[in-house]
Amino acid sequence: MGISKRIFVLLAALWLAPAWGQKPARRSPPVQEPVRSALDAAEKLLQAGQYADAEEKLQALAGSQAKNPQFWFDLGFAQSHQDKTKEAVASYQKAKQLAPSWFEANLNLGLALAKAGDSTAAASVLRHTVELKPASGGKLALSKAWESLAEVLQSSDPKGAGQAYDKAAELNPSAPELSLNAARMLQRSGDLAGAEQRYRTAANAGNSQGMALLIDLLNQQKRYAEAEDWLHKYIAKNPKDAQAAELLAKLLTTQNRPDEAIAVLESAERPSPSPATGRQLAGLYLQQKKYAQAEPLFRGLAQQNASDPDLHYGLGLALLYQLKYAAAESELLETVKLKPDFADAYVYLADAARENKHFPLAIQALDARAHFLPETPGTIFTRAICYDNLRMVKQAVASYKQFLTVAGGKYPDQEFQARHRLKAIEPE
Repeated sequence: MGISKRIFVLLAALWLAPAWGQKPARRSPPVQEPVRSALDAAEKLLQAGQYADAEEKLQALAGSQAKNPQFWFDLGFAQSHQDKTKEAVASYQKAKQLAPSWFEANLNLGLALAKAGDSTAAASVLRHTVELKPASGGKLALSKAWESLAEVLQSSDPKGAGQAYDKAAELNPSAPELSLNAARMLQRSGDLAGAEQRYRTAANAGNSQGMALLIDLLNQQKRYAEAEDWLHKYIAKNPKDAQAAELLAKLLTTQNRPDEAIAVLESAERPSPSPATGRQLAGLYLQQKKYAQAEPLFRGLAQQNASDPDLHYGLGLALLYQLKYAAAESELLETVKLKPDFADAYVYLADAARENKHFPLAIQALDARAHFLPETPGTIFTRAICYDNLRMVKQAVASYKQFLTVAGGKYPDQEFQARHRLKAIEPE
């Protein structure tokens, strides 16, 4: 994959500009005065951003300036800024051929090749570029060249990209993102220790991004205690970062500390949590049987995301466990309407419908569930009650007997009820 357009544009601002007043390593013979004036006029157009006009003037000089590397550099610059990448590559190659040690010409050629999608050729040119001396810019210019090489190598050689980013960081220590990019590449290449060392250096210096990347790495390695410690530090530095609070809550939940997770989320983005925080908090409320707290969160989220079956399901459960059966039935019906294969929702829909004395609906829900999951003692017993209330004696008797067969003494109250009803309804 070629170098990103973002990096190309960034570097263009610094290094793609024509070398106004600069001399390449090898200079062509003195330019005749009329030609010099024409070149100056073209370069003024380039400075003004009038790339098409500049290219037109430069093309008119092609016959007389074929041996002038500055001419080809300027032409490549004009073409690259019009997205004429193929033409720019050819022009920069001419400049490089005439002045092999010209840092800026090599750099621009490498960038143009990368933009054209030829990463292999781009990497080769940029490896040569970093061995050259910039005409201006010193270490910063060389750092940008190493960064460009790293960008080109990311997909094909992450380890090499990491080393290139390290070189760029060494030359430009005021840019911590270079070291972090090196760490990312090392992590991708499997050098987790090297990545962690760089993340820790940035994190210990107070770099929030370094902290976040270190936390992510520790979390991936299931080093939860260390990740939690760094998360607390990160949140103290970035109290409004809801994603950090969500991650800390997940870590606490993973360690079976749901109440602490709830406290973290409750303090995040008060008084109105983000959708992601609200969803996570609502789920924890439901898990901890705090149904009254879960209900308004699920309701608000479901109103904002009416096509999300999980939100209607969560709201349905919160309502069901508060004995709000009519509202629960409505939400659970909406759940299975949006997601017909949501097997778990059907059993709760059946429970709500039964409590609402909507016995046919309850049976339909149980039948739908049976398409996805095997029957359980609970679903069989619910089905028996519904048949019983509908005075469908034959079906009720069969279901009660099936329930008693599978219950095995694990449901004494329901087994007693089943035997009692069988005595009442079963014919002699």
